[in-house]
Amino acid sequence: MAKVPAGVGPRFPQVVVLVGATGDLARRKLIPGLLHLARAGFIPGCRIIGVSLDPLDAESFRNFAREAVNEFSARKVADDDWAAFAGNLDYVSYPDFTCRVRAERSLQRLGKLGGSQRYVGLIFPGDTMHKIFLGTLALGDETRVLQYGQDEQRDVAGYVERIGPSRWRLIMPQPHFESRLDVMELVPQGASQ
Repeated sequence: MAKVPAGVGPRFPQVVVLVGATGDLARRKLIPGLLHLARAGFIPGCRIIGVSLDPLDAESFRNFAREAVNEFSARKVADDDWAAFAGNLDYVSYPDFTCRVRAERSLQRLGKLGGSQRYVGLIFPGDTMHKIFLGTLALGDETRVLQYGQDEQRDVAGYVERIGPSRWRLIMPQPHFESRLDVMELVPQGASQ
């Protein structure tokens, strides 16, 4: 790996979370680009965590990344450069989960049915493309869900936008737990993805 002059690049080691890590953009551009930055010394000690819905383990993701680099990198990559880069690659798979959307009076109720953090709330009318979500977060094995407004640390506000004929996206900024933005894509069971 090359060295860059002092003061160039980040002062401290960084972590890059590569969302959609097995997608076409990551394969063609992002993974080869990150390798190039690492080889040039611009991101020393940078950990890269791939995140996707594909059920891979870390080693399978490294193999995927190596194939992407072999196919799309503008320069040949030496084995020692690859080994240094691959040692900083990791992967997390987020599998699909089940939600239930049902009518409740004149509104819709959304509930995520599995996982350690489950959103439950109401979807209020908006315009033709966006609706408002107000809900709360159920944690762990809790069976009783708080109502919106009972615990501000669990209150969640967001919006639902239509992104296709049978696809919606729930976007929740500042959800309080572990992230700054949560995004869930909602696709009816049996609909083509």
